[in-house]
Amino acid sequence: MKPSRRPVGSQVRQSADLLRLAACVAVGGGLSAGGAQAQEPGVGRTVTLSAGAEAQLSYVVDSRKGGLRGGDIVSEVRPTLQLNSRSGRLVGSLNYGLILAHHSEPFEGERVQNQLNAQFSAEAVERWLYVDGSASIVQQPVSAFGTQSVAGSSQFNPNVIEVGTVSLSPSVRGVFGSAVSYEARLNASASNGRRSIAADSSQTGGSFALSSAFGGAPIGWSLVARSQLNDFRAGRQTQSDRYTAGLSFNPDADLSLAWRGTYEALKVVDILKGSYYYGGGGLTWRPSPRTRVQVDADGLYLGSSYRVLLEHRLASSSVQWSSTRDTASGSDPATAGPRVTAYQLWFQQFATLQPDPALRDVLVRDFLLATGQDPNTVVAGGYVNPAVTVLERHQLTLAYSSTRLAASLQVFASKSTSIEAAATGLAADGPSQWGYLGAASYRLSPTATLALTGSRSLTRSTATQTGNELKSVSLSLSDQFARRTFATLRARYTVFNSPTEPYREAAVVASLSQRF
Repeated sequence: MKPSRRPVGSQVRQSADLLRLAACVAVGGGLSAGGAQAQEPGVGRTVTLSAGAEAQLSYVVDSRKGGLRGGDIVSEVRPTLQLNSRSGRLVGSLNYGLILAHHSEPFEGERVQNQLNAQFSAEAVERWLYVDGSASIVQQPVSAFGTQSVAGSSQFNPNVIEVGTVSLSPSVRGVFGSAVSYEARLNASASNGRRSIAADSSQTGGSFALSSAFGGAPIGWSLVARSQLNDFRAGRQTQSDRYTAGLSFNPDADLSLAWRGTYEALKVVDILKGSYYYGGGGLTWRPSPRTRVQVDADGLYLGSSYRVLLEHRLASSSVQWSSTRDTASGSDPATAGPRVTAYQLWFQQFATLQPDPALRDVLVRDFLLATGQDPNTVVAGGYVNPAVTVLERHQLTLAYSSTRLAASLQVFASKSTSIEAAATGLAADGPSQWGYLGAASYRLSPTATLALTGSRSLTRSTATQTGNELKSVSLSLSDQFARRTFATLRARYTVFNSPTEPYREAAVVASLSQRF
């Protein structure tokens, strides 16, 4: 039996609820900073607003719907809005897109989908009160073991839900006398998923930190108290109170060493309650402006935690290796491994070309549009986990860009374990994944670009769950007919291997986009 679809009106109302929640954070932060800005007429204002629209027509052949006999013609309209602010006390960006789709296949019907990425940092009271916030709407699999689909797929997947997340974090910072810096911070975030409660969670907490006022001094110190409450609608509450004392040593401008001692009281309702003491330390080495080495390690109630980052940038290429093991909460994008997108990859790569984040955002989005790449393409789609998770992830990222040729490769491996499973000893081994994403584009002319993308993501089987594998390759040709008008023709082939619901999908997509 095929799953029933909700009426499009219901989808629109749920989408609107998520957008109103996200807009409250983004607009509220903007208003608070805007009032402060109005008091300083001498401060320059740099706010850019742009909009766009894309019409897309796809022909999709899916083995689950009879192959060629069940071909689906999908027509889509995609309005977009981008806002960037560099107005002194307010720094931030908002990128929103709406997808309105109609399917010729009766079961698919109509579809409404939102995409949002917004973040801001506001100086509400000069040099004292700051407000940071973010909001996002993404499409995320409920389970790593369920049916998977590639980014940009127009076919309905019952395992994928729309997840909206908002966060707000006000803080006050200052200096006692001339020797001690302080920071008091509150934080609150919430996630909500359509058609499922698995993604519904909230996080509230705060922290207070004292430290030596001079960051460049040979010896420094810090004291930090932090409390966090994670509440999962489909799981349990997790309360953590952590107290950390640290010392730092800076033998020269390029090298920094640190030592930390931590006491943590942890409580998972009805399952786990205890106190833990552990030490840790790390180093940061910057032998040149383009090279960074960072190593950190600490104890953890479920084994050690660590963070390793090796990064080197050249004029036209970059390489980065990262390896982490730490905890992540429900509304944290790192819940099931950081969702590294094509946008994030090239945003980092173009840092040497354009240091200003707002201008770089425009540069990256123009580049992805010209090369036919979806900014939301993800190496690993992640998945919803209704619990605090211990996540281990390793990732290698290579990127190259020149006048005509641009290429990137991401290879990753990840494994997660919820602390509830580890505490009870049941199904302690969470999903284990590995995969890669490769993309290459070649500029045929000043306006035309040919792009090839390939990806693979594999979820290993466990004692109770069967694994799966998702592979996809796409070839696209894009041309810029006018200064703000782009046309793209794309062919994509996807293979999903699974013991329960395997499928093959082929699609031909034509799109025309206009930016205003």
